[in-house]
Amino acid sequence: MKLLRYVAPGQSPHDGLIHEGHVFPLIGMNTVEALSALHAGDSLWSRIVEQPGLPLEVVTLLPPVEKPGAFMDFYTFEQHVKTARSKRGLEMAPEWYQYPVWYNGSPRCFSGHNTTVTFPAGEEKKDFELELGVVLKKECRGVSEKEATDCIGAYTIVNDFSARALQAEVMKVGLGPAKGKDFNTGLGPWMVTPDEIPDPRNLTMRAWVNGELLTEANSGSSHFTFEQAIAFACEYQTLYPGDVLASGTVGGGCGLELDRFLNSGDVVELEIEHIGRLTHKVG
Repeated sequence: MKLLRYVAPGQSPHDGLIHEGHVFPLIGMNTVEALSALHAGDSLWSRIVEQPGLPLEVVTLLPPVEKPGAFMDFYTFEQHVKTARSKRGLEMAPEWYQYPVWYNGSPRCFSGHNTTVTFPAGEEKKDFELELGVVLKKECRGVSEKEATDCIGAYTIVNDFSARALQAEVMKVGLGPAKGKDFNTGLGPWMVTPDEIPDPRNLTMRAWVNGELLTEANSGSSHFTFEQAIAFACEYQTLYPGDVLASGTVGGGCGLELDRFLNSGDVVELEIEHIGRLTHKVG
């Protein structure tokens, strides 16, 4: 099932689901509550408004989770990490192979499909990052990798837009990647429940800029799984329904690796198999 948040012409935002190319609003629940309801066995069909659905193309899509409690972006693809570190003159840290580390991004900075991204003023290295994301459907704390599977409520696409020059400058301190990232993070276009994802470890991931294919990779190339990431992250803290976790950039999935940064007016399209395509324009 595909769940989304949207605005129809002349209406306020709604939470809904997609069926046969049409959007139906949910009654009395948001998308995160819908994930929990699905987990409890509710089909959700009794929760939609009894009216004809709106064609998907007439609505404006919003980030599929409204005000998530947390956004945790992991660092799981070896090719990306190795390339990014080498550009800074660094070798791979042996500890990277032991710990699925993450940075805490801002849950207030998500943008939806077909919106415009404004980078920090003066930024000369505007970048996109192609990432797979999950949305949690239940509380988890101290869960095992096996138990973590049951925490995943849906999959989505994340574009971790990065101001690379700003990021590099502030990280000389030893902290601070989020300063170059928390101006905008693409999320969407919707979220897809696990029953529609045949194998999350075998999803084709692609990125285009202005129609030119720059990246074609596979989700299974990550060194760590989401289950490992969740188990590591919730060892000493509680994660909650609606929290968004991202895989980190797939190998070759950003301009930093490709030596190709974005310009004003560029159109960035990210696609992940069985999920959809997320599009942004650079302002």
